[in-house]
Amino acid sequence: DKSTLESLIKDHSYWENRGVGSDTLNLFSGGIMPEGRMKNRYVFPIFNSKKTLLGFTGRYLYDNEKVPKWKHLGDKSQWIYPFQINHDIVKEQKQIILIESVGDMLSLWEAGVKNSMVIFGLDVSVAQLNALIRLDPNKIIISLNNDEKNNSAGNLAAEKLKRKLLKYFDARQVSVRLPTENDFGEMSIQQIEKWKSKNEI
Repeated sequence: DKSTLESLIKDHSYWENRGVGSDTLNLFSGGIMPEGRMKNRYVFPIFNSKKTLLGFTGRYLYDNEKVPKWKHLGDKSQWIYPFQINHDIVKEQKQIILIESVGDMLSLWEAGVKNSMVIFGLDVSVAQLNALIRLDPNKIIISLNNDEKNNSAGNLAAEKLKRKLLKYFDARQVSVRLPTENDFGEMSIQQIEKWKSKNEI
């Protein structure tokens, strides 16, 4: 229910301490959920093109290895995020960056890179794939986590996702361009700008 949004505590300190400004956080209507299944999480509401609330994605605010960092409420297979904000930007630029999490999106946004889609994992859903087909962008840039120093999960998933997308798009449209650190959340604005320039984004 949209009334849930009224209970969000507008304390942005968690993300501000990670270099994300309050203007960006207000744009995405985020806040801390004080109770319920998303208690103690900073949540972002997910809307569709008709402004219907589809669910929430939330980052746990404390260090606890027993609690998943991110939790989702709603059918995330239907989420095309953050198209509620950046659809026209992506359509105009004719290129889109596929990333794993909202944290990646926020870091990119702060660096002026606003043409991303969060896939909430390592693969695109049918709804996300259909959205990409409708857009038919000149560039689809796969930028999942760079896990080469760990288990290479993101690296392997990026190549797998590329093979999947090549069934629907030309080879010139699809490329893998991983972040230079593990993810964009670990990169400074200067590092993201350098990555952007190198990859002609």
